[in-house]
Amino acid sequence: MTLDSFAENTVAAELTKYAIWLLSPLGLWIALTVFAGLGLFGRGQWRVHLLVLAQLQLLAFSLPWVGDSLLGRLEDEALVLEANRPLPAQVDAIVVLGGGLEGRFDGVRALPDLNDAGDRVWQGARLYKQGIAPRIVLSGGQFQTDPRKEAEAPGMKMFMLDMGVPEDALVIEDNSRTTFENAVRTRELLGERARSIALVTSAFHMGRSVLWFEKAGFTVYPVRTDIRVLNESRAFWEWLPKPQALDESTVAIKEYLGRLQLKVSGAYETGGSQ
Repeated sequence: MTLDSFAENTVAAELTKYAIWLLSPLGLWIALTVFAGLGLFGRGQWRVHLLVLAQLQLLAFSLPWVGDSLLGRLEDEALVLEANRPLPAQVDAIVVLGGGLEGRFDGVRALPDLNDAGDRVWQGARLYKQGIAPRIVLSGGQFQTDPRKEAEAPGMKMFMLDMGVPEDALVIEDNSRTTFENAVRTRELLGERARSIALVTSAFHMGRSVLWFEKAGFTVYPVRTDIRVLNESRAFWEWLPKPQALDESTVAIKEYLGRLQLKVSGAYETGGSQ
């Protein structure tokens, strides 16, 4: 991959992140409401239509069956991907992608804060203790500019050490802000000799992650974690709109937009050749 293509893909990936907010259910609600208030698409009946559309789309994405459907498709795909690429007895490295915790914050939070995807780090430690690979790459930077907040990778390192993983087995990559950068910077750290990796990330994020790491030249064995859609039986009131469903829908939309960015970049067609 050339420096020019790296720069182009980095810009495209970052623009995708910023577009997520506008195209997320909450972002659309704000945008449509503002457009209606300013009369940018006409006044009177058009303003009413925009306001109704803003409320209806937010309501729809807050329904559990909508969130489960959008996110479940991604997780089902990851299940098939993992089944078709069974993890061998040993690979060159385990790569754990950021997204499972928030870093320390000076004066406020002395320890990293685990979130719903915290089992990414736990699974990485388990694989190491099973002897799958001699080293673990912890890949996760941050977009925040506040210098008091630590990047995610050092927080993952602290968790790994507490799990009994030796420090000399850990490779820290704390500059990446996108999945694309995760892949490119991991390749830089591991060098060309590292060919096969166990890639640990959330199930909904797996399909896009595998493509980027393949483009970086790795043979990827997916290890999915953070499985959110269980399709369990629910009481009728559990199908009413709820914030968790809105979050599922938003996460899924982010992934679909990320895949659109991949298509625009030509990643689907070029595979690992770029």
